[in-house]
Amino acid sequence: MSDSAPMRRNFAYATIAAASAGFLFLLNAVAGQSLGDDFGKFSYALRLATIGEALMDLGVHQITIRAIARDRADAARLLQSSLALKMATAAAMFVLMGGISFWLQPEWDVRVMCLLMLGAAILRSYILTARGVLLGLEHFGADCLIVVADRVLLFVGGTLVLLHGGGLIDLGVAFVVVRIIAVTGALVIARRLVGPLAPQFDLGAWRELQTTALPFGMFLVAQGFYSYIDTVMLGKLSTWDQTALYSAAFTIYEGLSYAPAILSSVLTPRLSRLWKDNRAEHRRLARAGIAGAIALAAVVAVAMWWLAGPALTLAFGRGTAPDYATATGTLRILVAGLGFIFVTWILQAVATSVFRERLLLRTTTIGAVFNIALNVYLIPRYGRNGAAFATLSAELLTVALLLIGLRTVLAGPIASSAPDAAHN
Repeated sequence: MSDSAPMRRNFAYATIAAASAGFLFLLNAVAGQSLGDDFGKFSYALRLATIGEALMDLGVHQITIRAIARDRADAARLLQSSLALKMATAAAMFVLMGGISFWLQPEWDVRVMCLLMLGAAILRSYILTARGVLLGLEHFGADCLIVVADRVLLFVGGTLVLLHGGGLIDLGVAFVVVRIIAVTGALVIARRLVGPLAPQFDLGAWRELQTTALPFGMFLVAQGFYSYIDTVMLGKLSTWDQTALYSAAFTIYEGLSYAPAILSSVLTPRLSRLWKDNRAEHRRLARAGIAGAIALAAVVAVAMWWLAGPALTLAFGRGTAPDYATATGTLRILVAGLGFIFVTWILQAVATSVFRERLLLRTTTIGAVFNIALNVYLIPRYGRNGAAFATLSAELLTVALLLIGLRTVLAGPIASSAPDAAHN
């Protein structure tokens, strides 16, 4: 029987979930217009917390998706073990990243905001735990409900706070409150589909889960540095004005990257199953995903190159402090790399499905180190445009390394139909 109907349905749900990122974009726009230079502080704390979230999760979310896609009977055990394991990793992450935030910035409001956003990141990681089980079971409808509800609540809560005169810290409190509501709803949905949620304090299961996830988890930590270190370094090496302008451009650029994220989220569980059952179909689907990402990137990049200025003005305003229209050049530099990031999303799905977590870790670490080195040189000289060029260069390097590492999967002979779990 053809799998086309479930694939189309999953794609539709994934599209709706990804499109709901528009609510986060709107919240960023409201924050940019309401907070002024404090928008740079908000973006700084948000990016730092996002790096911390990857450190807390350490790949458990993605590995859960793959494991359940291959053996659905394991869903309840994996969920229970993940819930318990994250109690330990959450505490460690909060202490570590909280200490780093205090070391990097002396301003009290930035420090408090960082702690609030780290708390919100912990809660979001638990949402990802529930989502990992649902995606592994290909319950894209339930996952879509969780994602959309979380983002709508963030938009409504954050916007109400800002429009009623709330400042930086008030926005951080709103994030925490909304995430408490969202994680409660996500776990209720997961319980209905999987079973009891009692955390399973099984050291053996923890060791097995984290050992399997660790290579991919380290990749995600490196990816967090790769994606968001520009904003953190601008906050340290430049001004909050430059940080705010870069964050406005990056917010639009990041929103555009949700398009390949739709493809990646649908392809990951399907590719994982095909790698086990049908290598020829796996290769065909992987190639089709890459071709689709390239075509989509070309259309989006050309359109956004011409619309960069109007998009910034429409979203963040003109004539405010800072004047976000001046970030047009920054956005165009970032847009020039859309083709690289679109293809990277698909290659990450392919690599995950064929157990190449170490390849992901290696290439992303190289890209992150390269990005950081360029930022150290370029930010003091060129500010936000230097950070954008560093991102563009790192994306080019990363996609080239991934294509080289996956060449045998995408173009080589099919040697066996058995799983290749040892091939890292």
